Amino acid sequence: MHKLFLLFLSLFMLSMETAAQKNITVMFYNVENFFDYTDDPKTQDEEYLPGSPKHWDEKKYGNKIKRIAQVIDSAVNGIALPDIIGVCEIENNGVLTDLISRSSLKSKSYTSLCSTGKDTRGINVGLIYDKNVFEFVTYKELDAIFPELPNNKTRNILCVALKFKATGEVLNVLVNHWPSRNDGEKETEPRRLHAALVLRNYVNELLKQNKEAKIIIMGDLNDTPKSKSVFNVLKANAKPDKEWGELLNPFLNLENRGEGTHIDNNEWHVFDNIILSTAFLQGKGLIFKPNDAFILKKDFVLFKNHSTGFIKPNRTFGGDKYFNGYSDHLAVYVRLSY
Repeated sequence: MHKLFLLFLSLFMLSMETAAQKNITVMFYNVENFFDYTDDPKTQDEEYLPGSPKHWDEKKYGNKIKRIAQVIDSAVNGIALPDIIGVCEIENNGVLTDLISRSSLKSKSYTSLCSTGKDTRGINVGLIYDKNVFEFVTYKELDAIFPELPNNKTRNILCVALKFKATGEVLNVLVNHWPSRNDGEKETEPRRLHAALVLRNYVNELLKQNKEAKIIIMGDLNDTPKSKSVFNVLKANAKPDKEWGELLNPFLNLENRGEGTHIDNNEWHVFDNIILSTAFLQGKGLIFKPNDAFILKKDFVLFKNHSTGFIKPNRTFGGDKYFNGYSDHLAVYVRLSY
């Protein structure tokens, strides 16, 4: 009887501990060409204007807002919205403001930041966060343009420090969109290696200032967790060695299981990652637990070819044909507990 009592007591204490535990959700989403429908004379945004072959207009723009919001809203099973959302392929901060004010996202106290890079098409990266949960600390951008191709403009890396009000700790959130593979994987690899090196050098600076720095790297890296840029240069893997300055990439395990966020050469690969410093494994403040990394792969964001059975992301356009879908990438997110 005494042993039975102790067993029930242990189970009760465990349930109380679980109930008391809180968490936040951190998300990243390549929203695929989120442009407004007005001309920016400083960029080549003609593809997304009313007079273009895509006939991009106010109605399609409104549909895009609804689609993006639907994905974000579904990340935590419709119970709550993410606390931090990194995005890429956005034209400007105006589209983020519209996303927040004209969708279900307006129920949360979101604010946003957008990079000011030199990408020819004018696409940038951005960050949305709940200002009731986080306090803004600092902001900077890193130039990731490959020096040997100075005219091949790419997106800046957006670096935002946020203070988590519940614990007082500072999160360094680094939002990325590395150079694409459009000119060939091997041909463009040096551009991504350079972006990885720029990012790694900044991570080293943060860790030098504070070896327990909480760093969240997120983005469409246009490389997989196994690629040299991510695994070797950035030093991100599934079992990081803190003494060697390695980073935790929980999405490496998902890549190894054949999962993915994007179709490359007719194969699923994890191009979209959320990578963490080892301080999230220490048990102080916000921590990451195994299996708390996810790819949002719900039916509504997927398109199935009924003749072949092949499944791929349900995107907005295929060429100039309008599908009224979501994106050619799937969103990713992690849960951090405290």
